Amino acid sequence: MALYNENFDNLKETFTILSIDGGGIRGLIPAKLLAGLETELRKATGKQHLHEHFKLICRTATGAILAIGIALGVPADKLVDFYKSNARIIFPRWYLKILPRKARVLLSSIYSNKALRKKLKEIFTEANNGETPLMHDLKTFACIPSFNGNLGETNVLKTKHHPEYYRDFMLPAHDVALASASAPVYFPPHSFSYDNKFGKGQLVNMIDGGIFANNPSLIGILEAANKLDIPVDSIKVLSVGTGKGKHIIKKRWLPHNFFYWFVPKPRLLDIILDSQAQITEQYVTFLERVLTQMGNSFKHLRVQHDFGGDAIDLNASRQRDLDRLEAIGGELAKKEMSSIIKFLTT
Repeated sequence: MALYNENFDNLKETFTILSIDGGGIRGLIPAKLLAGLETELRKATGKQHLHEHFKLICRTATGAILAIGIALGVPADKLVDFYKSNARIIFPRWYLKILPRKARVLLSSIYSNKALRKKLKEIFTEANNGETPLMHDLKTFACIPSFNGNLGETNVLKTKHHPEYYRDFMLPAHDVALASASAPVYFPPHSFSYDNKFGKGQLVNMIDGGIFANNPSLIGILEAANKLDIPVDSIKVLSVGTGKGKHIIKKRWLPHNFFYWFVPKPRLLDIILDSQAQITEQYVTFLERVLTQMGNSFKHLRVQHDFGGDAIDLNASRQRDLDRLEAIGGELAKKEMSSIIKFLTT
């Protein structure tokens, strides 16, 4: 147990960021990993909640669901159960949507977001002593990427951790999570209004932040250094992925039509999300190396599973797929836990 106890107080001297990728139901992988991490940190420190070990949490899409839950104090193992229990509700069998004729899918998204919104509100409200939580109620700093379709602009919805941040802390936490998780084709854009003691307003046509930041680790680094004036060499980033696939595009596939690329598996969106996460990982690694050569750099640990050519779909809901995702998360924890604990404590 020496590994878990030695130098743990060093966390107080660093600005530690948790970054969680988007990835639909594959959020089960980081959920399982983080459940194991929460358990080990609890043994070492007596602190009950994972958010107590991170100053800033950045997340996109399914990562937004995970990280808002973590920032509210929801135990990570309960978030594992959330994915397992609600997969079929959130992602019902796709053919029930497009039958009796395929053209129906052209009229709307594959799935409704009503069930997901209801479930998010339930689990977040329970964690907030029965009151619907706002971003103001998060127990650590947070950055949630989303794309504002009403304005055609990238948005990063944030807690009020800077004097310039005026509005986002007023927003309901479950609506922010859904705004970041509304992947095009899978779910409709999310529009919502808010009216509470801090203010009122509305956001229109918010969609998945993964289209520009499926791996939001770079957003976290820039937020810490640029907005919070954290010295670069005091920043640590634990970046957790949802698994990467290998997308092979063969010449014989080119004649396939709209339905091949978008129904029931939106292949084009999967390629965009995976590619964005991978290139951000390369950017962050390069930036870390260059700054290290200059003598003043942040530290970065990327934890990711490689599916190869056998990736599980983002909208999978079969029990065998859920079991496989949970097992992958468990194996990733087994392989990487010592490295993660060492990274956080030294």
